[in-house]
Amino acid sequence: MKKYTFKNMTFSDIPKFFKDLISGKTNESTMMTGQTGKYEVNLVPDVKLQMIRLQKVRNLVFFICIVVSIASISTVAVLGGIKGTQDLLISGQESHIKNLSDKITTYKELPDFLTIQDQLKKLSEINKNRPVLSRVFPILRNLFPTGADTITMSELNVNLDTATLNFDAQANAGEEPKIDYRVLESFKKSVNMMKYDFGRFVTATGDQIPTRCIKETDEKGNLLSENGNVYVIWTRGKVDCDPGRNDHAVSSENKTIGDKKADSSVENTNLNNGSLGQVETPEKKDGKKTVTKIETVIPDEKIWRTPQFETWSKGTEVKTSEDGVADDLASSRESNTQTENGTEIETVSIKNVKNSIYKPSMDLKGKINGVPHFESECIKYTGNQVSEGDKEVTKWSAENNCKMVPEGIQITDSSNGRDANNNLVLRFSAVLAIDPVLFAYNNKHIMTIGPTGQNVTDSYQQIKGMFAAPANDCRADDAECSSQSTKQTDNKNSGSESR
Repeated sequence: MKKYTFKNMTFSDIPKFFKDLISGKTNESTMMTGQTGKYEVNLVPDVKLQMIRLQKVRNLVFFICIVVSIASISTVAVLGGIKGTQDLLISGQESHIKNLSDKITTYKELPDFLTIQDQLKKLSEINKNRPVLSRVFPILRNLFPTGADTITMSELNVNLDTATLNFDAQANAGEEPKIDYRVLESFKKSVNMMKYDFGRFVTATGDQIPTRCIKETDEKGNLLSENGNVYVIWTRGKVDCDPGRNDHAVSSENKTIGDKKADSSVENTNLNNGSLGQVETPEKKDGKKTVTKIETVIPDEKIWRTPQFETWSKGTEVKTSEDGVADDLASSRESNTQTENGTEIETVSIKNVKNSIYKPSMDLKGKINGVPHFESECIKYTGNQVSEGDKEVTKWSAENNCKMVPEGIQITDSSNGRDANNNLVLRFSAVLAIDPVLFAYNNKHIMTIGPTGQNVTDSYQQIKGMFAAPANDCRADDAECSSQSTKQTDNKNSGSESR
């Protein structure tokens, strides 16, 4: 800014001087000076300079307030616009909802629909919590001895809420002396050693196979086994039995599509070098029509429930065409010629049998990949490499942590008696608290494991021989019955035995 002095001020500078003085825009401490001789006189006192500085502060404060006010007003305006828009949208949605609600309430079937919908939602929960009563029989089948010593029930009470079995039974030693407490003691020890297993069967890629697609027993209800190893049959060709195949996908030409995803481990015997599962358009050659029908056959497959340690750990190739199930199926081609309306039609039927090749693997922690197998929730397999001579071999072990009767068996009463055939027997009453996991509907492929390793699944079982007419206590005049005391335990006369 120009410095004003009497020495250099002109007439035209006077208006600018007063304007700058009023606005306080000067940064000079001395606004006007006069020089007379050797002295310079300050015509603006210190008070005036202080006022000028305060004016500058005031102007700055006014400017900041104006800026803040403008920003606040703008913010309020924006928020007000948003709030107004939201109110309009909410009002519109409320009106739309009210219209829909009025429309829905006019339906007479609404109460029934809501009731059915609520029940459908609870189906999965009901299935999850419901117990399976039929599993009682495989449990009992493994509990009772089947040799010379026999135990039969005369009455059985099952409480699924507490997973408790109460039964009256009779033990027969099968040889003299017929009344032998050894049978009962052996039975108690066997119960304490009972285990069970459950889990799921999966494909080579780990997808769960539906339970209805697994066949676990033969026609008599016996487990399928080979050389002591348990297996099942996977009916892979049935609809919705292969998780990797979509049996309901339809192409634009309304022809059934085969596998949903490619599987490089599958062998196809394709006799006509065409597409599997399609029907060719009739061709007319030399006045004769030819119709080609192609059928893809997927054989049943064997799935081992007991791991094949040696084969799987070494990654040995496994072929379903050599698993002993439906191995006699073979691809074929048949031709049949008929004349219709003077036209000769040849029908060619081609059957392609589709087998699989698996490359399994099994690590030392028991993890299985690359082959259909059983994933157990109870049994854990472990491999341990040891040296035998100059070779390293793997020793496998299994640990089952699922105990069927965790708290053991309680004998509430026992006494000498005779059965319906007047044979001497040991009559007793027992209580078993079974692990509730065995009765849960969601737990599939239940298998009870007896103390000697015998296995029984939750499939249908023959229960003949488990039950018999109740035995009666010895009569007072039956000396033979009353005198039987050989090998009886010390607490026999107490009428109660602890767990």
